[in-house]
Amino acid sequence: MEKRFRMKRITEGALTRVYLILLVLFATSCIEEIDTTSFTYEKLLVVDANISDQAKAHEVRLFYTSPIDGDVDDTFNAATGATVWVEDNLGIRTYFTEQSSGNYLSSAAFAGEAGKSYTLFITTREGKRYQSSVEKLVAAPEITGIYNRFAVEPVGQEAISTPGIQFFIDVEDDSQSTQFYRYEWTDAHQVIVPFPKKYETTIIYPGGMSEPIYILDPFNINVSECYRESRFDEVVLASSASNSNRELREIPIFFSEASNFDVTTKYSIEVTQRAISVQAYGYYRKIEMFNESNGSLFDKQHGAIVGNILSMDSPDEKVLGYFEVSGASSKRVFLEPFQLDEKVMDYVVRTCEEYDVLEFEGDLNSFYKATGVPEILWGDELVKRAFYEVYDYDPLNDTKFLAHRLCIDCRTRGSLGKPEWWQ
Repeated sequence: MEKRFRMKRITEGALTRVYLILLVLFATSCIEEIDTTSFTYEKLLVVDANISDQAKAHEVRLFYTSPIDGDVDDTFNAATGATVWVEDNLGIRTYFTEQSSGNYLSSAAFAGEAGKSYTLFITTREGKRYQSSVEKLVAAPEITGIYNRFAVEPVGQEAISTPGIQFFIDVEDDSQSTQFYRYEWTDAHQVIVPFPKKYETTIIYPGGMSEPIYILDPFNINVSECYRESRFDEVVLASSASNSNRELREIPIFFSEASNFDVTTKYSIEVTQRAISVQAYGYYRKIEMFNESNGSLFDKQHGAIVGNILSMDSPDEKVLGYFEVSGASSKRVFLEPFQLDEKVMDYVVRTCEEYDVLEFEGDLNSFYKATGVPEILWGDELVKRAFYEVYDYDPLNDTKFLAHRLCIDCRTRGSLGKPEWWQ
């Protein structure tokens, strides 16, 4: 049976602290206040690099660890001014140019080739030389399908059980690949509001007046259609090494809370599958094991999570991070809300269907105070009306047309501008 693991994505700053915690040596007990002066700090180079068979500008990020009691804004120190290149087994070099502090991009878009091997070379501004192990690129199998099911998962620091949608992928045949995989995803919600606003309300509080004045002005921006995009913040791993069928089934990729679909008109998710080496797989698993312990300073220390980068000048120098070479395959699906598992719809509040359009004549203060509403209904009505805003206005009859704020301006749930890939 295939193995699958999910772990929090390690960002530059978090990665630095993970490595630092694994390196510190201290003399204190868990009931004493920690004296940070007792920590032994090593300034180490951290490398974050990936080459794939996707045609694009590839990136190498270089930075240094920083002291655990350093400035929060100084979580990592960029390694600037380095010379960086990748060399294949035929001796062809691709150089990387520093685009911003510590971020190096290939001088031109290129795609790695399956069957070729690649090595990363780094020479720092100080002249220190580093080199990765030789990494072979193996093509990734195609993702057979992406599908979803209703699920309840713990979310947030308090791990509150939250209903939502779990997305899975299947791979029918990986017999020509590595058996070890890492997954990434991006998604987007299309939001088309049913009552795009034509008027905008400005609230002013004149001096000496206890009640605000609502001023209605024509609104000329088209806020009917927006898109909300997000990307993975976890590392998801899977392996078919123990599966004789060489298949991957029900690999959990991403969980989305039901509330994310409250005003979604259409949804899309793209999953990228990266075929990685067994060594890279082991590297990510070690980080996962560290994450599972919550990174406590009082956990058993296992030493630094060292990747596949070596110092050519000082063999004993620890170098953190990894140069990943991977074949990649991607699959994207588009879904209407009714194509989600029907069970999740019991937990999705379709706001623009639940809240009716209201017409109101008179002062908006009276509307928001629910003036004239029977006392038995007043409390609920007061809460409900707080969600409403004017989207249209008939000045001849002084009639205001109001709807839930999520249903009149798509920017409350996204940004203007359709992604180029949207169909």
